[in-house]
Amino acid sequence: MSGYFSKIRNTAAVLLAAACMLAFSGCNNEEEEPVPTKMVEVTNLDGEVVTDDKGEPVMTEVPLETIAMTDEEGNPLTDESGNQLFEYETLPAEPETVWKVGFIYSGFVDDGATNGSFEVARAQIERSLGLETCYIENCLVADFPNAVNTLHDEGCNIIVACSPKFGNSAAKEARSSADTYYIAFGGDSQAGTISSFGGELYQTASVCGLAAAHNTKTNVIGVVADPGEYNVYGVVNAFVLGASEIWSAHTDVRLNWAWSNSKSEIEAAVDDLVSQNCDIIMSYMESDYPVRYAASKGVRVIGNSYEIPEIAPDSYITGYFFNFSTFLVDEIRSIVNDSFSPKMYEGDVASGMARLVTFGSNLENGTEDICKTLYDYIKEGKAETFMGEIKNVDGKIMVEKGQTMSFDNILKINWLVQGIRKIGAFTEVNDNPIGSDMIIHYDFKKESLTNTAKPAETTVTVSAAEPEAQIVE
Repeated sequence: MSGYFSKIRNTAAVLLAAACMLAFSGCNNEEEEPVPTKMVEVTNLDGEVVTDDKGEPVMTEVPLETIAMTDEEGNPLTDESGNQLFEYETLPAEPETVWKVGFIYSGFVDDGATNGSFEVARAQIERSLGLETCYIENCLVADFPNAVNTLHDEGCNIIVACSPKFGNSAAKEARSSADTYYIAFGGDSQAGTISSFGGELYQTASVCGLAAAHNTKTNVIGVVADPGEYNVYGVVNAFVLGASEIWSAHTDVRLNWAWSNSKSEIEAAVDDLVSQNCDIIMSYMESDYPVRYAASKGVRVIGNSYEIPEIAPDSYITGYFFNFSTFLVDEIRSIVNDSFSPKMYEGDVASGMARLVTFGSNLENGTEDICKTLYDYIKEGKAETFMGEIKNVDGKIMVEKGQTMSFDNILKINWLVQGIRKIGAFTEVNDNPIGSDMIIHYDFKKESLTNTAKPAETTVTVSAAEPEAQIVE
C-alpha cells in the first residue's frame, strides 16, 4: 500500500506545481488595455450620410488611430523587449453647440391671434432655457427656403415654422439639412430632425359657441374666418355645434370668408354680417383685427386671442387660443439635451394647449356656469365635440348617430355643418403679394393698434415677460 500512496503523493505534487505555475503566470500576464473607439456616421461613396428607415443616421464603432511614441530627439521609444511603443491619438474636444431658435411668421408679429401666442412661447423659451431667439415676419410660402437660409446665416439651428402654410416646406428643408431641427405648426412630418404639432382648438371653440347662443338677442350670430387657418372647418363647425346645444335645429349662423392680411376684406366681411343683424361675431383669423373692428361697430365679440380682454374689454364674451409655450419649451429642451425624438403632437384642453379666456362682463345669467360645465366635461373626456348625428349644410349625414370622429378625421373636414344659414366670400386674388423684407428681429414688440403701416424697425420694445391672460381651468 505504501507504494500506492507514494504514487498518489508524487502525482499530487506534480499537479500542485503545475497549478502554482499557472497561477504565477496568470498574475504576471496583465490584461491588454482595450482599444479606445468612437462612434461615427456611416457614409456612402459620395460622402453622404446613410440613414435608416426612420431617417436616423446609421452609426458604426471605429478604433481611434495610434501614433508611434518618440523621445525629445525623435528616436522611437520601445519597451524592455525592444517593441515599439504607441499612444492613442488625442482627438480635439468637440466644440459645444450653441443653440439658437428662429421663428418664421407668415404674417406680422404684432397681428395678434396665433402669432401673439407664438410670441408668448418665444419669450418663455428665452426665460426657461436661456436661449437666444429671433424671427422673420410676413414670409410667403415661396420665400420659406430663403428665410431658413437667412436664419442659418444668423446662427439659428432650430427653426419654428409658425403657420400650416409652411408644413410641406419645412419637411423639405429638414430632409436636406441634417444639422438643423424643425418644429412645424400644422405640419404632418415626424422623421429625422422634424417634429410637427397642432391641437384640438375646436374643443374650446365649441364652448364659445355655447356662450354666443346663450347671449345673442337677435338669434343671428356671425363668423368671419380665414380659409387658410389651421383646421378652419373643424373650428368653425365646432363653434356652430356648440351653439346648437341651445338652439338645436334653429341655429342661425352666418359665415363670411376673408383673408387675414387684408383689412379691407375683413371690414367688408364684418360690415356684411352686421347688416344681417348679427349681434355677436366670432373671428377665426391669423389677425385679431376682426375683433377690434367688430367691437368698434358695437358688436359683441369672440376671437382666437389671449388678448381679448385687452383689445375689446367692453365687448368681448370670451375667447379661445393656443398655448404653445409648454410644448415648444419641452421640445426644444429635448433637442438641447440630445434626447430629441421626432413626433406628431396633438394638444387639447386636457394638456393645456387649447385654452379658454376668462369671461367678459354683462353676460346673460348662467353663461359661465353652463360654459364651465361643458369645458370641464371636455377636459375630463366626458364630452366629444364631433359625435353624431351631424349633418352638413345640404342635410347629408356626415357623422352617424353614436359615432365619434377621430382627431385625424377632424383635421380632414372640408364641409360645413347644418346651422350655417348663409355663406359669403370676400376673399380677393392677389397676384402680386408683398413678401418679407427678410430682416431678422430680436425684440418683443407691439406697434400702435391704429397704425396700418408696418415699418421695418420703428418698433417699441416691451418686456419679454409672458402676458398674464386669465384662463378658465
